[in-house]
Formats: sequence, structure tokens, C-alpha cells
Amino acid sequence: MLSKLLIVDRFTFFMEDKKIIHIGSIIKKVFNERSMTIVDFAEKIKLSRSTIYNIFERKRIDIELLREISKALDYDFVNKVYFPENPNPQSSKVFIAFEIEECELDKLNLSKDVLYLVKKS
Repeated sequence: MLSKLLIVDRFTFFMEDKKIIHIGSIIKKVFNERSMTIVDFAEKIKLSRSTIYNIFERKRIDIELLREISKALDYDFVNKVYFPENPNPQSSKVFIAFEIEECELDKLNLSKDVLYLVKKS
């Protein structure tokens, strides 16, 4: 049985208004601001050109791939997109969701109350 908690290698972030961040379009925007060709970009992250175009269409992305893209484009996507500085930190919340096997829940070191709620759902 899968718990409704999280997927480790793929992140889906929801902001307070429950709008999903479309990371591919943000990557494409940053890429377009750089003086780099698709071929150069693909070579930097060791992927094919067709995969680059596919990335531009993605709503979610593997965090390791996002780190490689961040290096190639010299842009900190994790902090600038998902955790931008907010003058009023109480005004927005970030929720992280991923799936894990129920047997793996104990490894997360959740409090007993939270663990109970997760297993209950």
C-alpha cells in the first residue's frame, strides 16, 4: 500500500493558492534569456535536443536534473522558483508531496501523531 505522502525523486510544489508551478516553462524562459543554443544546452547537461524540448513541457522534474540544469544555466531554480525570498514569510506556504511505501514511513522520523495520521489516510 502506498502512503499519500511523497515521491522522493520527483517534486510537485503547490503554493498557497494551490497553483502548480510549471517548472518546464520557467526553465525555457531562463534558457531563452541566455545566449546559448539548444545543442550547447543539451551538451552541458548530457541529454539529447529532443529531451531538452521535452523538459520545457514538464510540470515536474527530477531534483538531480534540476540541479544540472541550474548549473548549466547559472540559475538557482530551487531557491529562486520554489523558495523565493518573501518579506512576509507567514503569507505563503509550500507543500511538498511525494509517494513512498508504507513500510518506509518509519525511516522519516515523523512524530507518532503525524505517522498515525499518514497511515490512517
